[in-house]
Amino acid sequence: MAILFNDITERKQAELQLRASEMLMRLATEATAVGIWEWNVISNKIRWDAQMFRIYGIAPTDDGFIQYRTWTDCVVPEDLPEQEAALQQTVQRRGRGSREFRIRRPDNGEGRHIQAVETVRTNALGQAEWVVGTNLDITERRKAEAALQESEERFRTMANSMSQLAWIAKADGYIFWYNQRWYEYTGTKPAQMEGWGWQSVHDPKVLPKVIEKWQAATGSGEPFAMEFPLRGADGKFRTFLTRGQPLKDGDGKVVQWFGTNTDVEALKEAEEQVRQLNTVLEQRVVERTAELEAANKELEAFSYSVSHDLRAPLRAVNGFAGIVLEDYGAQLPEDGRRQLDRICKGAQRMGALIDDLLAFSRLSRQSMNWQTVNTQQLVQEALADLSAQREGRRFDLRVTALPSCEGDPALLKQVWLNLLSNAIKYTGGRDPAIVEIGCTGENGARVYFVRDNGAGFDMQYAKKLFGVFQRLHRTEEFEGTGVGLAIIQRIIHRHGGRVWAEAAEGRGATFFFTLAGTQHL
Repeated sequence: MAILFNDITERKQAELQLRASEMLMRLATEATAVGIWEWNVISNKIRWDAQMFRIYGIAPTDDGFIQYRTWTDCVVPEDLPEQEAALQQTVQRRGRGSREFRIRRPDNGEGRHIQAVETVRTNALGQAEWVVGTNLDITERRKAEAALQESEERFRTMANSMSQLAWIAKADGYIFWYNQRWYEYTGTKPAQMEGWGWQSVHDPKVLPKVIEKWQAATGSGEPFAMEFPLRGADGKFRTFLTRGQPLKDGDGKVVQWFGTNTDVEALKEAEEQVRQLNTVLEQRVVERTAELEAANKELEAFSYSVSHDLRAPLRAVNGFAGIVLEDYGAQLPEDGRRQLDRICKGAQRMGALIDDLLAFSRLSRQSMNWQTVNTQQLVQEALADLSAQREGRRFDLRVTALPSCEGDPALLKQVWLNLLSNAIKYTGGRDPAIVEIGCTGENGARVYFVRDNGAGFDMQYAKKLFGVFQRLHRTEEFEGTGVGLAIIQRIIHRHGGRVWAEAAEGRGATFFFTLAGTQHL
């Protein structure tokens, strides 16, 4: 009996290498989501790997083989004739082919897009025997491409509807797209403008500077902005503001430029008109200033005349009337003495009125001595100056904390003197007279106030309060010239503030004022 031994080591090693190679191939295809298939042209059987079954949504077979019809039943009917024809052409050429088609998965009815690549293998006689290929599900890529295309269409629609001229350039500044408005304005065609054709519509005198700045922007990746003229289809130049914005990738590298040209010719014309208007206004200001200076000189002359020429006769009237009363008063009847007394008081009132008018007229010419003012001290000084007016009367003076302010101390003291003097005067019939001085807030601003329990007034006449010679009470009731509140308002306005009052007839009044530079409590 003879025993034969065959050394099959090499065959076993080859089988192991083949299985290892198949294992690596399967892992590679699964990692890349690529399905591999083999079609025996002679038997018409198709062998799929596991990835192919997953792509098509079909349960795997034990041996991996499927019928040709199994594949064709999955292909969308509209795509099948073209795909079969393309596959047959590849077999006839015994070469390589690629195609895309749609399938409908039988497991869930979902439609997918497939990219197929195949190569024909021939036998020893050169006949097509096997077709080996791959399938890749490109559904998501096709969706992304469709979304990108839709986005680009939306962008182009938006860009073409803009009133501005728009363009897109490559990273190096090569312009490859313009919106419709560009061609309408320049009267050019796309073939004329591609690349560096835009230079043909520029003013030759300005073009070198434009090129210099554009090259600097593309070199640095910084935004581009410049004004320059562009020639229109009518051959006329108009000024445009051009801006180029770099579009960068995740690494900060410029991939494209998007730019716009905005017609600013009308704006430039308007700026020129404004400039000319400002020149005219400046000339008018000079002229009006000269007129105002002349008027001020006339006013100063008038004030001098009032101060000297009117005061002398008034002093004479008052002096002679007083002499008559003093020397001959006993010989005059009572009515005569009363009339002379009225003459004296009238002359005195006229003198006070002249003094107030002169003070009022000087306010607009008086220079401002700006400094930080201790309001609390200023009010105490004003009250001390008015102490004589309070003699013989009961007063309840309530002075709360008064924050400092910025202004002219002499003018602000006049404000407090006038307000406090009025409060003392109009509380003449009250016992005790109550005068409250304080500071509150309104919309974040400091508001100083003087409140009294005096005669008050009807608010329907409040607008008349600060006018010259405007009085809400008869002279017989309360003395005054009707200029004090007008002086207050002018001083407050010169300090950038405002003044107002609130009152009720017979129930007192409150005067408020604000000043610039005292906006926060």
